[in-house]
Amino acid sequence: MILLATIVSALSQPALILSLLLVVAIVPQVILTAWFIQMMRLWVQQHRAQSARVQTQTLAVETVPAEVVLCLRGCDSTLQQVFASLARQTQGNWRLRIIVDSQTDPAWNAAHAAVAAMAIPQSSFLPPSWREVLIESLAQRPTTGSLKCASLRQALQSLAPQTVVIALIDADCVVHDDWLETLVKECLQPGVGAVSGNRWYDPEHDSVAGTVRAIWNAAAIVQMTAFGIPWGGSLAVRREAIEACSWVDLIQTTLCEDTALAAPLATSGWKYHFIPSLIAIDTTDDIALVPLTRWISRQLLTARLHHPLWPLVAIHGISTSFSLLSVVVFCLIAATFSHWSAFGVVAGSLVAYEVVSLLLVWAIERSTAQVVALAGKQIRSPTVGRRLRWALALPFTQAVYATAIVSAMTTRSVEWRGVTYRIRQSASSFIVGIDP
Repeated sequence: MILLATIVSALSQPALILSLLLVVAIVPQVILTAWFIQMMRLWVQQHRAQSARVQTQTLAVETVPAEVVLCLRGCDSTLQQVFASLARQTQGNWRLRIIVDSQTDPAWNAAHAAVAAMAIPQSSFLPPSWREVLIESLAQRPTTGSLKCASLRQALQSLAPQTVVIALIDADCVVHDDWLETLVKECLQPGVGAVSGNRWYDPEHDSVAGTVRAIWNAAAIVQMTAFGIPWGGSLAVRREAIEACSWVDLIQTTLCEDTALAAPLATSGWKYHFIPSLIAIDTTDDIALVPLTRWISRQLLTARLHHPLWPLVAIHGISTSFSLLSVVVFCLIAATFSHWSAFGVVAGSLVAYEVVSLLLVWAIERSTAQVVALAGKQIRSPTVGRRLRWALALPFTQAVYATAIVSAMTTRSVEWRGVTYRIRQSASSFIVGIDP
């Protein structure tokens, strides 16, 4: 009895400490979200104010020579939609570069078939807007760096002499008609070397895993914007910036091309801008929790390997995960020993933390919906049932994130599209190698 009384008494002070930890964990999230929402609001205001001036610049932008690079491995379900959206681009002077992993890859025939079909005159469709299409296979399998980076290097080393802006697009990114024109215009602003959009997940069937991915990504957009992390799915880089920061040489040993761009771009004196109107909406829902956890871990791993502000990402992830885990464990202990006052304090703090977190996600969603509406896109209006599903999925999201952040910090290999990459650290950076 004396031991039990001692344990119960000892729980009071930790209860207050854990409640304070939750406050400390949520405050940075509130500040970053408030900043993000204000930034998006200001962007909307500026976009509307400048719309007339932008229209007068359209013809000049259309004449800027550009190249779009699409690296393919495997045949994504959205690939045909991607080609169709590229064919409708309003940019007038550009060519499409398609680098396929190999001629035996299913994407090889799919790309040729899509391009050939669009070249046939049809009364109901305009001809594709590109002036030229080049489809080639990866010439040499690399021993370091990812296959995607090798494909990109191949394209960057054989650009047309007149090309000014290079745009990258992923095989699952369906873009709106003025996507390339917007990239070119924003990339040519004074001092700007690169611009990108981001992705927003709006799962059409509201599966558990799809909802978890949407919640995690809402928070990720805020961090990526605040820390200046580009997204390669919709990215444009000025050619002279590429040459100035030696990006082509850098990605010879990197896992990804986008996160690895931020530091050398800044070092060479070029700015990176996030363009909210270029947020791409992904409605796919066909993913399970285990593959999703690996996917999130790989996204975090790219920041660990290539971004200078990774320590901030890691500190945030570990601190919030540790705080939540400690609170849950404490509540179980307090309930076991019937210390209901301590249980009430910590459980109440946890509920408040979850409610604030959910409100932040909803605020990010609303802000994003207002921005993408300017580009003629739409995020589904929230319903009571959908809100409830998001509330129930929030703890799953936090558990998946905690697992993913630990995995990203400790892993020495990663599997991506059927290829295993090994990670080793050199004197000044990480080097990614391909398993034979």
